[in-house]
Amino acid sequence: MHACGHDVHITSLIGTAHQMAARKDQWAGTLVLIAQPAEERIGGAKLMMDDGLYTRFPKPDYAMAFHISADTPTGQLSIGEGIASSSSDSVDIIVHGVGAHGASPHRGKDPIVMGAEIIMALQTIISREIAPLKPGVITVGSFHSGFKHNIISDKAVMQLTVRSDDEDTRAKLLEGIKRIATNVGRMNGLPEDKLPKVLVSHESTPANYNDAALTKRVKGVFAARFGEEVFDNKPREGMGAEDFAYLVEPNTDVPGVYFSVGGTPQADFDREKAGGAPVPSHHSPFFKIAPRESVTLGTEAMTAAALDLLSKND
Repeated sequence: MHACGHDVHITSLIGTAHQMAARKDQWAGTLVLIAQPAEERIGGAKLMMDDGLYTRFPKPDYAMAFHISADTPTGQLSIGEGIASSSSDSVDIIVHGVGAHGASPHRGKDPIVMGAEIIMALQTIISREIAPLKPGVITVGSFHSGFKHNIISDKAVMQLTVRSDDEDTRAKLLEGIKRIATNVGRMNGLPEDKLPKVLVSHESTPANYNDAALTKRVKGVFAARFGEEVFDNKPREGMGAEDFAYLVEPNTDVPGVYFSVGGTPQADFDREKAGGAPVPSHHSPFFKIAPRESVTLGTEAMTAAALDLLSKND
């Protein structure tokens, strides 16, 4: 299963369309509803922009989006000014070696050893090259090589995800990955034509920032509608990415706001705190959010914000 909650997003999008259509006497202007594909591969928004989303269809004065959050209790919203989600780059490293018998390692060049050296050295980019107060993540999510106990393979392939909150840090991380991978190959005596290759995928997105003025306005709408207690104010802990960034400032001149809708009942958090089963995260095989509560709050929040932004009084 996909296990991220995009069914909630689509259902709430349809719910918002129904609610806005039923209240056409309360607003004026043009409402644009976007059913974006390929969010999980962080490529759908850019492809839609490249295909003329803001030229073939009405370009919005404001853009809004939300994501269901397993880390937030149902009935609560998380919204803040500034950084809303991190940049993300998918990176592949191909390490070429020289195959040999496992009992004669001196006859080959072991790509598994080189890969291990690269993996450990990559963390020094975060700890020794990036300023301590600048967030950054390099995670090796996949490392494949070899097929038998006693054979030194001739190739290893790694898949990485790289996260940051600003373009300067992002560039330093990607440059550091290339530098380390290449020079580990040299350190192990590989010829220049067999040095590790670093490939940055098209699956990437810049960081996503909430416009300050728009965030204040939308947050005020939520406070008036649901009360101040609706806000989950805990600090951001992860570096999730969202290609909504391609639709809004600073990548376009459209101010945007991106928020989270709570998806896990408070009782589940209480049970975890008491020593029970942990709350499953997104992409866990046990991921499960409360559908009715999540869809209802997402729809109501989006409708309230849209009615305010499209108010006849503006």
